[in-house]
Amino acid sequence: MHEGLIIAASGGVKQQLKMDVLANNLANLNNAGFKSDGLVFREIYPPFDEDSSADASKNALLPPNDSNENVAYVAVDTLYTDHSQGIFHKTDNPLDLALEGDGFFEIETPQGIRYTRNGNFRLDTGKFLVTQDGNFLLDKNKQKIKIEDNSAKIDFGPDGTISMGNGFGNQPAGTLSLVKFEDTRALAKEGNGLYKIMDNKIKPLAADKIKVAQGVLERSNVNSIEEMTNMITAIRGFEAYQKVIQSIDEADDRAVNSIGRVV
Repeated sequence: MHEGLIIAASGGVKQQLKMDVLANNLANLNNAGFKSDGLVFREIYPPFDEDSSADASKNALLPPNDSNENVAYVAVDTLYTDHSQGIFHKTDNPLDLALEGDGFFEIETPQGIRYTRNGNFRLDTGKFLVTQDGNFLLDKNKQKIKIEDNSAKIDFGPDGTISMGNGFGNQPAGTLSLVKFEDTRALAKEGNGLYKIMDNKIKPLAADKIKVAQGVLERSNVNSIEEMTNMITAIRGFEAYQKVIQSIDEADDRAVNSIGRVV
C-alpha cells in the first residue's frame, strides 16, 4: 500500500480527535466551572518506539520497520486542560459559590474524594450541602456540612468560613475545604465537573490564595468564537487529508489501468 495514504489517514484521524475535543468544549459552554481542553500534536518518524504515544499512530498499515524513515506521521503529544479563571455570573442564590484564584472545592463521592470548580450547591433531604448530583461538600475537617436550620441566613466568607443566623449573633458552621495542586496535570476529568487524582502519592495542598464569592457562579472558560474558529480549521485540515487520499488513489488507479496496460 502507498505510504502516502497511510500518512494522510494518520493526519485525518488526528484532526477527527481534535474535532471531538472542540465539540466537547462547546457542549460544556454553559456548565459552571468547566475548563476547556486542547490537544498538542507532534511529528514522529518510523520505526516507532513501543512505549510512545505513537501506539495510537500505528494506524500505519505497514509494519513500522518497513516504513520510510524520511517521512513523518502525526501523533497526539498531549491532551491538556486550561485551568484559567472563568468570568462570574450573578445568581443571587446563597448556595451558589465561585472560586477566585487557583483551587477546588473538595467533594465526597461514592468513588472517593473528588475536586470541582462547580459551586452550584443545594441542600438535600438530610440538610447537607451537596452538588446537583448529590455528592457531599466537605469542610476543612473532611466532614459533611450540615445546615441544621435551613430557615436561617447562611453566609460564606471570602476565606470559606460559614456562618448562620438572622443578623443577631451569627453562629459559625464550619469552614469549606479549599485545596490546590502544585501541578494540575495530576488531575483527570471524571465527568459532571469532577476531577480525580491520577497518582495516589500526590496530595492536595491548602488553597491559601483563593477567595470565595457567594451568590455567583464561575462560568466555563470556553471561548465560543475561538472554539468555532479552531473547529473550522480542523474541518479544513480533515478535508485536505481527504483530498490527498483521493489524489493518491486516483494516481494509483491510473497507473494500474492506464500506464500499466499493454497495448
